[in-house]
Amino acid sequence: MKYVLIPFILLFSFQTIAQVITNNTSIQINKSWSQAPNGYTYPMSVRVPTNPIPPDGFPICILLHGNGGNGFGMVNQFSNLLECHVLVAPTGYENSWNICGEESDAPDVEMVDELVEILKGFTNINPNKIRIIGSSNGAGLANNLFIQNDDPSIDIVCAIVSHLNEPQYHIDEFYYPSDETNPTEDFCAYDIPKIPLASRKYLSISNDNDPIIPYQGGPSVVGIDFLPAEEAAYFIALNQGYNGNQQFSGTTIGNPAITVFSYLSDKVVHIKGNANHGTNPTQRDYIKSFLSDCELVNNVSTPKSEGLKIYPNPTNDVIFVDGLSNHQTSYSLVDLKGQFILNGFVSSETNKIELSELSPGTYFLCMGNSKFKILKLE
Repeated sequence: MKYVLIPFILLFSFQTIAQVITNNTSIQINKSWSQAPNGYTYPMSVRVPTNPIPPDGFPICILLHGNGGNGFGMVNQFSNLLECHVLVAPTGYENSWNICGEESDAPDVEMVDELVEILKGFTNINPNKIRIIGSSNGAGLANNLFIQNDDPSIDIVCAIVSHLNEPQYHIDEFYYPSDETNPTEDFCAYDIPKIPLASRKYLSISNDNDPIIPYQGGPSVVGIDFLPAEEAAYFIALNQGYNGNQQFSGTTIGNPAITVFSYLSDKVVHIKGNANHGTNPTQRDYIKSFLSDCELVNNVSTPKSEGLKIYPNPTNDVIFVDGLSNHQTSYSLVDLKGQFILNGFVSSETNKIELSELSPGTYFLCMGNSKFKILKLE
């Protein structure tokens, strides 16, 4: 009987280990199409935080590189920013993603769909917090995924320095291609109208001095026309449930300064900067905040506000708290790295918190079981 049990125990242990994603996990996804009839296996780079696993598992972020880039470079770029996310970064065929006239005609959306299903099988990740971040050409793929993918496990999509192009949104609808993209056809053969999933959050980052992707829309050096960046974000906000007018003046924060256009209480956010075809530190800090990176690891919870009201927000120097009792309530202010900046006590009689000495940026105000995001202006 002992000789029968030993193989069974070893097999059970192997299966348990295989369900946990690690830095050495090999993820194999192979696709074939006209350019690669024998198939192409997407290289995958993986980085897992060294922090303790949160109760619900690590959030996970799929990183999509720009044209000419690779997954390894994306993991290196984001490992210090998203310290508490598992990072998984594929490398596209010919170091490119199939948007319209690129070198690749690969079925990249299908690849990411399959990757998401694989990732949900690991026991140390949170299957309800799968995020997509794409940069440049990768942002074009991120936008394709926002339009085409209907899996609610993907709760956040972030497109960096490439907002919606006209193939993806035209004639007042979102579109995707029914077959391989074709730059010689109208709208690159994006011919199937689609209503994107409305539940997820969306962040776009574009720069008004970008030499590659025109902020104001129109033709680009990549060979396709783009929507104006702010209008593109507005169309996405409408799809996600917004029913108001387009914003034409946002809120300026940070140093370097960025302008924030927020819809639906930050469900859809557009960031305007002047970092050419890249990002500045304020934009990167906003990405970290938007993805709530490290909140679970730093034991900063995000329950409901319990009737408390914080105003004005954004603020220049002071905030007030309504809904307090006459008893003293402790508070702490935490920065994006989870470091405590200041603390004290407030009540219904002394409901003022002084912030004039703080540097401009994003903070979290923690009071009992409640947490609020505070934007401190110049």
